[in-house]
Parts: sequence; structure tokens; C-alpha cells
Amino acid sequence: MSDAYDREMRQKAHSTWKQMGEQRELQEGTYVMVTGPNFETVAESRLLQKLGADAVGMSTVPEVIVARHCGLRVFGFSLITNKVIMDYESLEKANHEEVLKTGKQAAQKLEQFVSILMTSIPLPDRAS
Repeated sequence: MSDAYDREMRQKAHSTWKQMGEQRELQEGTYVMVTGPNFETVAESRLLQKLGADAVGMSTVPEVIVARHCGLRVFGFSLITNKVIMDYESLEKANHEEVLKTGKQAAQKLEQFVSILMTSIPLPDRAS
């Protein structure tokens, strides 16, 4: 699983993002999956950060593992929809409304991104 995500597809994602003229940088990092279905505790968040996590979510990893075991090329991306709370004294609280709002705000741009990216990837030769 050390090569779970296809390098060529990652490069195409970066070039597609630039082609769209997006000002924000498309970033790569370490995604960590937790089981959920709840937001991380402060202690969990601190531990995951110390372990090198850049993003935390409740999906993606099982699908990537299955796809790679099936011999498929994999590209994954995540929309970061909320900040992880790292301080017990913080007045901010993780909430589902923030996640939904961020998702709605990004939906059209992400739809465009995925559409352009997918049309730029040639289909494999299906010769029998």
C-alpha cells in the first residue's frame, strides 16, 4: 500500500486544478481514517497530528485498499470541511452545519474539477 495513489493521476489533478485558474493551492498530505461517526476528540486530534496526519476523515481508506487489491489505479481527494479542534479551552466546536456549508460552497468547483480530470484520463485498452 506504499503506492496506493497513482502518481500520474496525482500530477493530472494538479495540472487540472491550475488549468481551472483556481487561486488556492491543491495540497497533498497524509490522510488518516477514523471510524466515526463522530468528530475527533481533542486527545485524538493531538495524537493524529503527532503521527503526521494532515487530514482526518471517516471514509476513503477501505475503498482505496479494495481498489488497489483489484489492480485498479487510484486517485483520491478530500474536501476539508471543518477545522479539527486541538485545544480543550477552545470556544469553537466541530459541528455538522459547518461541514454541510463548506460542502455546498465547494460543490460546483469540485464538480467541474472532477469532470475535467476524468475526461483527461484515457481509458485502458480493453482488448480481450
